Amino acid sequence: MDNMFIDTVKRKKIYFMIVESFIELIQTGQIEYGDKLYNEQELIKMFNVSRPTFREALRVMEFLGIITVTPRKGIIVNNPNENKTYFPLLYIMAFEKTSSKSLFELRRAIQIEMVARAAERATPEDLEKLHGIVIETKNQISSDYTLFADLDYQFHMQIVECAKNDLCYKLMETLKIMIHSQLEQIIKAMPIEKREDTLKYHQNIYEAVKAKDSAKASDIMQQHLERPYKELEAI
Repeated sequence: MDNMFIDTVKRKKIYFMIVESFIELIQTGQIEYGDKLYNEQELIKMFNVSRPTFREALRVMEFLGIITVTPRKGIIVNNPNENKTYFPLLYIMAFEKTSSKSLFELRRAIQIEMVARAAERATPEDLEKLHGIVIETKNQISSDYTLFADLDYQFHMQIVECAKNDLCYKLMETLKIMIHSQLEQIIKAMPIEKREDTLKYHQNIYEAVKAKDSAKASDIMQQHLERPYKELEAI
């Protein structure tokens, strides 16, 4: 049993090292991304590892969006500019424990700043979409918590979209699974009547963004995120 555990740890360390080395080789231009196809055998030879170990690394890299494995064709290294997430950060988030409080603090910092920028930069089309999410949230006020959580997530992502900050939008997309899961947990524990408070905050944020009042939009967003943050602190 002890030997099995040691072997597993060693195997994991090796394929983590392969992923890290692969990223480094992309960054230095030794492995090209785009149309070039690599076959498994040449990459195994390059990294000097066994096929099972390399395939574990492939699965991780495909999950992170670093590569695409095409059956009977080969392995394509994806263009990082076309990736909707930051795979080094996603790699960290996938394998390191992140507290709910830390995640929420990061999200709160982004959202309070982005809502101020949204008030400055939102187009009429952006505002129309944001308003549509508010209306749909009102219509689904008593719906299943997963649907309500999804609308909550859409609202906050649209705020970042309105802010025209690609860096923050991509960061939020990278954290999507974790943020969405956290929202579901918060809303599942929330009495349905409390959803009215969420809706009211969303309506007020929308009105402040529409009025191009950055200070007011930031202040309302901060108030909106204060209650769930305090609940996380109490856990």
